[in-house]
Amino acid sequence: MADRPSSSDPSQSTGKSADSRPPGLGAQFGRTRSALFGLISAHFKLLSAELSEIMKELKRAAALGGIALALLFLAGMLTFVGSILWLDEWIFGSIGWGVLHGSTCLIAVAVTLVLLIIPHSTPRIGLAAFAALVAAAVVFLILWLQLSSRAWGWVGDNFFGGLAWFDGHAVSAADRPIAAGVIVLAVLFGVLGAIGGLVLGGSALRRISGAVGIAIVAAAVGGLLGALLGVPISWGIAIAVALALFLIVYPILAAILVLRKADFEELKNHFMPNQTIETTKETIEWVREQMPLGRKS
Repeated sequence: MADRPSSSDPSQSTGKSADSRPPGLGAQFGRTRSALFGLISAHFKLLSAELSEIMKELKRAAALGGIALALLFLAGMLTFVGSILWLDEWIFGSIGWGVLHGSTCLIAVAVTLVLLIIPHSTPRIGLAAFAALVAAAVVFLILWLQLSSRAWGWVGDNFFGGLAWFDGHAVSAADRPIAAGVIVLAVLFGVLGAIGGLVLGGSALRRISGAVGIAIVAAAVGGLLGALLGVPISWGIAIAVALALFLIVYPILAAILVLRKADFEELKNHFMPNQTIETTKETIEWVREQMPLGRKS
C-alpha cells in the first residue's frame, strides 16, 4: 500500500493545475478583439448584401415608375391635344383651327410664365391681355356683321366693276368682294414692304434685293388677308379668327410692354444674397479694424 500512488500526489496536482490555468488578460483581450472585429465584419457584409438587394429593387422601381410617369404624361398630352382638335372641329368645322389655337395657346402661356419672372410685370401683362381682347372683339364684330365683306363689295362694285378672270369671263358679284380685297391689300402691303426694304441699311443692290423680297412676302400676306376679309364669314369662323388673333397678339404685346419697362437690375437682385454679402463685408471691415495687418511706425 506504500507503493500505491496517492490521490493527493503533489506532482499530479501541479500538472493538472498547469494545464487548466486560465488565459491571461492580454490573451483575453486579443480573443475579445478578434471576436468583435469578426462580428463587425459580419454585420458589414450583411449590410452590403442587403444594400445590394435594396439598390436592385430601387433601380427596378425607378425604371417602372419612370415608364409609368412617361405614359401618364403622354396620356395627358394626348387628352389635351385631342380635346382641342375635337373641340375646334366640332365648333369651327376644321382640325386646322385646333392646331392653330392649341399651338398659339401653349406659346402664349409659356410667354406669360417667362414674363412673370420679371418684377412688376403683372399690370403690363394684364394691359396686354385687355388690349388683345378688345382687338379680338372688334375683329369678331367686323367679321360677324360682315362689315368687311360688304365694304369690299362696295369697293369692287365701284372700282372693279369690269374686272374679269384670265379666261375673259367677268368676275361675278359674289366673287367681287374677294377679288377687290386681294388686289387692294396685296398692292398696299407690297408697296409698304418695298418701302421698308429700301429704308434698310446697306448697299444699293442689297436694298433693292431686300425691297423686292419683302414686297413679295408682304403682298402674299396682304392677298391672304384680303381674301379672308372679302368672304362672308359665319359667327363660328368669326369666333375662331378672333380667338386666333387674341392668342397671337397677346404674347407679342405683353413681351413688348414688359421688356420695354423691365428693371433687370432689380431682377438680378432677386437672385443675389445681397444682405449676406453686405453683412460679410461689414464683418471683414470690423475684423480689419480690430486686427490691423501691420503696425503703424
